[in-house]
Amino acid sequence: MNQLNLERLSVFLKELDLSAVLLSNPNSLTWLTGYAAPIETGPNPFEGGPALAWYTDGQVTLVISDTEAGAGKATGAGVQDYISYTIEAPVAGFRTQTAALYEVIRQSSSRKGRIGAELNALPASLLEALHYALPLATFRPIDGLLDPLRAVKTEIELDRIRAALALCDLAQAETTKLIAPGKTEIEVWGALKARLEAAAGRRLPVLADFVAGARTAEVGGLPGINRMQAGDAVIADIVPRLDGYWGDNAGTHFVGEPTQELSKMYRVVLDALRQGVQAVKPGVKACDLDKMLRDLIRDQGYPVYPHHSGHGIGTSYHEEPRIVPYNQMRLEVGMVIALEPGIYVPAVGGVRLEDVVLVTGAGCEVLTRHLDTAG
Repeated sequence: MNQLNLERLSVFLKELDLSAVLLSNPNSLTWLTGYAAPIETGPNPFEGGPALAWYTDGQVTLVISDTEAGAGKATGAGVQDYISYTIEAPVAGFRTQTAALYEVIRQSSSRKGRIGAELNALPASLLEALHYALPLATFRPIDGLLDPLRAVKTEIELDRIRAALALCDLAQAETTKLIAPGKTEIEVWGALKARLEAAAGRRLPVLADFVAGARTAEVGGLPGINRMQAGDAVIADIVPRLDGYWGDNAGTHFVGEPTQELSKMYRVVLDALRQGVQAVKPGVKACDLDKMLRDLIRDQGYPVYPHHSGHGIGTSYHEEPRIVPYNQMRLEVGMVIALEPGIYVPAVGGVRLEDVVLVTGAGCEVLTRHLDTAG
């Protein structure tokens, strides 16, 4: 249990005059309790909806399947589990989860007044149970309202992010060793993911752009059967989840010697990234940081990249503050953001470089180390 985030949630409830809250967003549950739902194989066919957290009077109760009850209890939260996998009866995860949620609310002291709920991830059957269990309550949707709280990390969260980022740095070092003419993207990716899991000592959910050659001009994509050739650029944007928190960094590597134009593109992107890192400090608007990075690329005569200039990371691999043109959010001490300018030129290739930084009172601390010796 993240006690500091529990206290912050309590203050949040008081500010909105809420007597209780139901969390259904998996990222919110991890932020509050540390419980991270397994995601490697997609939705569990035996479970109902997503794991839930009911919070009132300083107490958190997870409504979770029996197969995940042990992981839930390890967080220190209360657990109301329900039957999921069984051979004694038809699978009925939604029905048994609905009954479990009703039981938790029935025993709660907060059964009227204003109740906050994350509704975007809540199945209709569970919403019906919520209304049935709380006939005297009024509901306040709070989807997205926790985002500013989640954006500022606690020390517990920073420790987990640092561990995930260490895997990202390892991935970049291993990519340099693995790429070679004649190898396919998926061949290199398979070996790389195996090394990351061996280092972590467990299965890892990993998101990745992993493309080589002409595909790098297309910004990114999943690894495929494309074979690497001498002089190719290889974009490796590696995003693993470890203990519920995501890491992220991107490197551009070369199969042998790059062309003169690719070398120039790399230098321009690296310089933009370093200037962006130097500009990070409390009070800077996300949109201003985005504009600065785009202008640095544009001023060198290259097309402006079509993606974000950066984003927060934590229990989600893309969260506030989003470093994009519209976002007026100001950076605060404790935010963790990835910055990732790029250049993509058809018939030439692409370059993207990404570092993750922690906003501090004096500016920022660079948390990723893979570019320490770059040009």
